[in-house]
Amino acid sequence: MIKLLNAGFTRLRKNKAFWIWTIFSICLASCMTLINYSDMKKFGDVIEIGQLMLNYPTMIGIIIAIFTSLFLGVEYSDGAIRNKIIIGHKRINIYLSNFIIITATSLFQYIIYLIIILSLGAPLFGMGTLPIQTLIVKVLLMCAVIITYSSICTFIAIECSNKTLTAVINIMSIFTLLMVATYCYSRLGTPPYIEVAKINDKNSGNYEITQEPNPKYPTEEEKKVYQTLLNVNPAGQTFQVGEKNDGLEILPVYSLGIIIVSTTLGLVLFEQKNLK
Repeated sequence: MIKLLNAGFTRLRKNKAFWIWTIFSICLASCMTLINYSDMKKFGDVIEIGQLMLNYPTMIGIIIAIFTSLFLGVEYSDGAIRNKIIIGHKRINIYLSNFIIITATSLFQYIIYLIIILSLGAPLFGMGTLPIQTLIVKVLLMCAVIITYSSICTFIAIECSNKTLTAVINIMSIFTLLMVATYCYSRLGTPPYIEVAKINDKNSGNYEITQEPNPKYPTEEEKKVYQTLLNVNPAGQTFQVGEKNDGLEILPVYSLGIIIVSTTLGLVLFEQKNLK
C-alpha cells in the first residue's frame, strides 16, 4: 500500500490536471473575494465570509468527476493497473490507494480555497456573524461531502475501463445528483399558500388578491421523501449545510453510509473484474 501511495502521489505532482485544478482553486477564491468586495463597496452588501467558504463544495463535485476520470483513466489506458497486479500488488490495495489519492487531492484543493478566502476575505469583510464553532462544523461537513464525491467517482473510474466513458458517466452522475437535489430543495421550499387575483367587477377592472392553498404544496409524506433524498445526496447536503444551521447532525451518517457502500461494492466488483 505504501509503495502504491508513494507512486501515486509522485505521479500526482507531475500531473497537469492537478496543477490546473490548483490554479483554478486559487483563481476562484480570489475572484469570488474581489467580486464580493466590489459589490460591498458599490451596493453596501453585507458579505459573510463563512458563506464564501462554503460555496466551493457546491461545484467541486463536477471538478472531482473530471479530475478522477483523467487521473485514473490513464491507469487502464496505459496498462498500469494490470502491471501492478502482475508484480504482486493486491487489488484491494490498488483500489484503496487510488481512493485515498483522489480524496487527499480533493481535500487539498478545498483547503487551498479556504486559505485564499481567509487570507483575502478576513481583512476585507471580517469574520462575519456566524459563530466560529458553527463555521468549523460546517466546513467539516463539507469535507465529508467531498470525501463522498471522491468515493463515488473512484468507484465509477475503477469499474469502467474506458477513459472516455468514465468521464461521461462520472460527469453525468454528478449533474444528475445536482438536478435531483435542486428539485427536492425547491419542492421543500414550496409555499403552503399562493396569492390569487380575483376580478370583482369586469367593467371597472377591480380585483382582489386572496391567498389560497397551493395545490403543489407537498404532503408530510412527500416532505419526508424529499428530505431523505436530500440527506442521501451529497449535492443535497451541500445545499443544506450552506443554508441551514440545525438538523445537520444526521448528514455525516449518510455520508459515511455512501462511502462504505460505494467502496465495498467497488472492492467486490474490482476483485471479480477481468483485466485484459
